Amino acid sequence: MKKILLFFITTFLFAFNSNSIIDTYRFEGIKPTINKIEKLIQSKAYWLNRLENINVKYGYYENTSFILLCNKTLRTLKVLKYKDGKIYNLAEFNNLIVGKLGQKQKEGDLKTPIGVYSLRYEIIPKNPFYGPLAFVTSYPNLYDKLHHRDGYGIWIHGKPLDGKSRPDLSKGCIVLNNNDLKKLADIINYQETVLQIYQKPVYASKEDIASILSMLYKWRWAWERSNLKKYISYYAKDFHRSNGEDLKQFINYKKRVFKVRKNQKVTIYFKDIKIVPYQNPKDEKIYRITFYEEYIAPTYTFKGNKEIFVKKEKDKFKIFIEK
Repeated sequence: MKKILLFFITTFLFAFNSNSIIDTYRFEGIKPTINKIEKLIQSKAYWLNRLENINVKYGYYENTSFILLCNKTLRTLKVLKYKDGKIYNLAEFNNLIVGKLGQKQKEGDLKTPIGVYSLRYEIIPKNPFYGPLAFVTSYPNLYDKLHHRDGYGIWIHGKPLDGKSRPDLSKGCIVLNNNDLKKLADIINYQETVLQIYQKPVYASKEDIASILSMLYKWRWAWERSNLKKYISYYAKDFHRSNGEDLKQFINYKKRVFKVRKNQKVTIYFKDIKIVPYQNPKDEKIYRITFYEEYIAPTYTFKGNKEIFVKKEKDKFKIFIEK
């Protein structure tokens, strides 16, 4: 515990309000110091200060990540690397073949989806039609499923190995020249890559990112303490869970869980947070958030990846989709 505390204190020496935190430790001890740190990371002002020299144009990434920006209108794919708060341009591929414009709605409409996706696998296709290799995307994601979009098999792939032209190479996929595809595979780690597909660019702002990070840690605080009223206040009225539950059903479920764990010590950690702006038909301020979660309680432990979507309602971000 003392080692963890000293790490936090050292970090805050170069961040925000460090003298006050150190004095709390000097005069009051560990517990009040931890409480003060907890309040600090729930503060939007703290996050704005921390983001001062960080480029968040394409989102917030806690670890080194690769960002693919696919512009369906211009038919371009930009490859960026995010490291230590800075963005590096690695490559740009032009004259992509993509599906029809507009949002993909159903299987067979030949449209490339619009949204934010992960690359799930790198494969060597059995069919030479798809070129030397392919990246399998995570379409449909939670947002797509909420909007009843179906279809599957949206890949980034190459052109037929026999070199023959075909009338429709895309069928909703993103198609690169084979040499470009090989170059892409050489410069990215697909497991640490975020794919943004759009028809017009959408950008993040430090105000939004700071508000979201502040909200995440307030949400975590309420969750750890089984404070149902406070916890539910971070959810939108039109919330849906990936299992189909609406807000009312979700609240009833959490009532049962919080009742069981009310007097238990619950500890929750968020790691490798990624917050990415999300183009949508209504031009709402929507962000896709992923992170590695550790939930530790005496009767239950979960360690794994978490995905949520938040949107801005008036001046606050609220969760409207959760896995």
